[in-house]
Amino acid sequence: MGKIICNLAMSLDGFIADEKGGVDWLNDYPPAGEDYGMTAFFQSCGTAIMGSKTYEQAVSFNSWFGDMEGVVFTSRQLKPFKSIAIKFINGDPTPVVAELRKKQKDSWMVGGAVLIADFINRKLLDEIVITFIPKMLGKGMPLCPGINEIKKLELLESKQFKDGVIQLKYKL
Repeated sequence: MGKIICNLAMSLDGFIADEKGGVDWLNDYPPAGEDYGMTAFFQSCGTAIMGSKTYEQAVSFNSWFGDMEGVVFTSRQLKPFKSIAIKFINGDPTPVVAELRKKQKDSWMVGGAVLIADFINRKLLDEIVITFIPKMLGKGMPLCPGINEIKKLELLESKQFKDGVIQLKYKL
């Protein structure tokens, strides 16, 4: 049974992107020879889930997430990226998640913040991995605005890296 896992980087003061949605503040991470476990994580995932802004940002980098297929939640008409299998979904994510959970591989919730909060509120997210980058942005996009109740999480794993990065994995 595939899990829905949010795995992302966050500044020490709680932001996943700068005010304009950019992630340039991550450009000097990770150091050479380190990937914070992302290669193994990518191999465990068959689908990348995201909102339209995250999709547009990925496309602007002219890259994709390995051989993962894509599920993009949007109310807008967006163009497919290269020959990647992408489904554009408008509406309730519950039936889509039910289908993804039937797959062998996990699905990666890439972002954005509003979609992550929606998945948490609907109890559709199984795990969250936060890689804390030792930078403070002061302002930007918070992890998941709009959570409608306090959530207690179970710590599954913690890792510390030589460059001061801390990674925490929680079960929701």
